[in-house]
Amino acid sequence: MNLKLVIFSGLMMALIGSVIGLAAAEMSKSRYQCCNFTKVDKGYSSAKAPRTYATVGAIMGFVIGSIQETVRSLKPEDE
Repeated sequence: MNLKLVIFSGLMMALIGSVIGLAAAEMSKSRYQCCNFTKVDKGYSSAKAPRTYATVGAIMGFVIGSIQETVRSLKPEDE
């Protein structure tokens, strides 16, 4: 098992996961806003906690990428 490759794969998947998290935060915002008078002129509400979504996406991406590369690098045992 190559530890550098596992960490690199985890970091790349964390980067992709954070971008997906930001996209999810952007898509989860309400189309119209009701009671927030500071942004009435735009007609749209702001994204819901984009930093939280990006952090969760990065953590999940790192875990999934590391596990995937670890499983891929395992050599099958001869029976």
